[in-house]
Amino acid sequence: MRFETSEPQPLHEKRRGDGGGGKKRSQRGSRFEEEDEEEGDAYERYQEKRRQRDLRRAQREADRTGPIPIVLPELISINAFAKALKIKPDEFLVQLGQLGFEGVTLDSLMAGETAALVAQEYGYEPTVESGDSQDLKPRPPPEDASKLPSRPPIVTIMGHVDHGKTTILDYLRKSSVAAQEHGGITQHIGAFSVRLSSGKPITFLDTPGHAAFLTMRQRGANITDIVVLVVAADDSVKPQTLEALKHARAAKVPIIVAINKIDKEGARIDAVKHDLAQAEVEIEDFGGDVQVVCVSGKTGQGMDDLEENILTLSEILDHRSELDGPAEGWILESSLKPTGKVATVVVTRGTLRPGDYVAAGLTWAKIRQLRNEAGADINEAPPGTPVEILGWKDLPAAGDQVIQSPNEDRAKTAVSYREGLREREKDAAEYETITEARRVQQEQRAREKAANEGRKRGTGTGTGAGAGVEQDLPDEEDGTKMVNFVVKGDVHGSVEAVCAAIQEVGSHEVRPRVLRSATGPITESDVEHAATSRSVIVNFATTTPGHVRRMAETQGVRILDHTIIYHLIDDVKANLSSYLAPEVTTRVLGESEVLQIFPINIRGRVYKNIAGCRVRNGVVGKNDRYRVIRKGETVFDGKLETLKHVKKDVMEMRKGTECGMGFEEFQDFEVGDQIQAYEEVQTARYL
Repeated sequence: MRFETSEPQPLHEKRRGDGGGGKKRSQRGSRFEEEDEEEGDAYERYQEKRRQRDLRRAQREADRTGPIPIVLPELISINAFAKALKIKPDEFLVQLGQLGFEGVTLDSLMAGETAALVAQEYGYEPTVESGDSQDLKPRPPPEDASKLPSRPPIVTIMGHVDHGKTTILDYLRKSSVAAQEHGGITQHIGAFSVRLSSGKPITFLDTPGHAAFLTMRQRGANITDIVVLVVAADDSVKPQTLEALKHARAAKVPIIVAINKIDKEGARIDAVKHDLAQAEVEIEDFGGDVQVVCVSGKTGQGMDDLEENILTLSEILDHRSELDGPAEGWILESSLKPTGKVATVVVTRGTLRPGDYVAAGLTWAKIRQLRNEAGADINEAPPGTPVEILGWKDLPAAGDQVIQSPNEDRAKTAVSYREGLREREKDAAEYETITEARRVQQEQRAREKAANEGRKRGTGTGTGAGAGVEQDLPDEEDGTKMVNFVVKGDVHGSVEAVCAAIQEVGSHEVRPRVLRSATGPITESDVEHAATSRSVIVNFATTTPGHVRRMAETQGVRILDHTIIYHLIDDVKANLSSYLAPEVTTRVLGESEVLQIFPINIRGRVYKNIAGCRVRNGVVGKNDRYRVIRKGETVFDGKLETLKHVKKDVMEMRKGTECGMGFEEFQDFEVGDQIQAYEEVQTARYL
């Protein structure tokens, strides 16, 4: 077979020729070139758009002559503030440091007013968002109140506990409230509308007198028009009387003094007046303007004069308020009842009706029912009327202001805004606390460092200094025992007052800590929480279900049940006192004097000293503790090993006898040493 070969054609000739696919390659190359040209044109157009946009932005900045407007919230984090100012957060921190802000982090919160001053430094025109568009605010006061219709005055009865406040109110409204109160002591605010013999209605607030209810008395004084200060004729001015005076003066409320119990033996009316004068109460008898009425809530003596004085003063003050417009009022009390969440409200402006929407603090309500003090449904509550409102989403806090909302959405928006503001304020307070703690810690470290250096210079070594510093470091967790409490009560004001009273008890050794508080009876959840946190449950004036009480007993949770706050605080003190270390004292049982020292051979050349003693006083026993005293100083403290009479072991020796005494850990006796037998006595301590 013969093979034929052809000379290969040069590559450049193939490309020039028509055959071999050269035409296809040429077509493909031209297409790629066209695509590259199109991409290049698109990129040029993109770059041109960017240049035009930058030019327009630069032109706008050049045309702008004033500062840039910026809206700031009432509280803003540093991180969000930096983004709003269009500055890198880390750079912004450095710049804030240059402006004088120390210890600021990205999580720190800055008040809107402060942020506004900083924004001005960066060329902005700040506006602080006050929340007026979201929150509900009370109406401005009327321009001419004299043209408004009159309203019943709100009179608050104040004074020291057990001075007869509720008894006076009982007589005025011909009812018996004191008999319903536990122990005859008012536990929470009661509001009642009373129509006096003249026919004019007056709203009375009966505020508790116990010191634990300080907050509630402050609220009572701040929403009242007239204060009737009750002073017992046989007890005169007391600390809580002075507190009530202070609250009334702070609220700038006029006072009428009612000297009660004038029918009792030992009544000293003139002494009471002098005590009032010493308390800077300018009574009429001494040339002042404060009326003084002598009454007896029990017999009714002088009550007509008290009514007349109240009416006269209310006519002079001439209280007036609008009947229309958004209603306003104040929460006196809130509680959880079988019918739902209920709050007692005193209306101060406008008129409330069923179906209205109201907001108070962090909750709102569509009024389902309005009830008067007798529990009867009413169709409207004009100014000066105390009323119970049913329909709250959550229990409002005593002392919150009630403001009517035009609709449900507006009420929800206001509550949501307040919740956000409360959270921001809480974060800001926590940050301030942390910052202050860090500052104190830095100062402490600086003092310790200086003390260390001083010790090193004084001793030449740092060994002793380190130990001293460790002992100087305050440690609240280790140094103070914390006892946890869970508080449940019948109404919000009582719970609040009980919490305040509990937190006032304690010392540097043991302190209470309220972990949870709420209205209503104790629940299984409360018991579980108390068992987990090792807490004591305080139950004030509510009934605990049987299964919950059995559950508490099973889990070892202690429940303190009380209806009178005096007894409750005593029980809390006793509970805290059980955590106090007992007071240890010593009682000398007998004294002996070393007359001679006898070295006794034990084995080989090992000797042991035995003190030959005479018992001077009392009795010395084998099992007592002993201390050896030499020239007024204790040189040994420990247990006795041997007690002998001649060579016989004995259990005790009495005054005037001689014995031999030996200690295992001490043998360095000297003639004349005093050996005392004593016992330690542990005495329980109380707060």
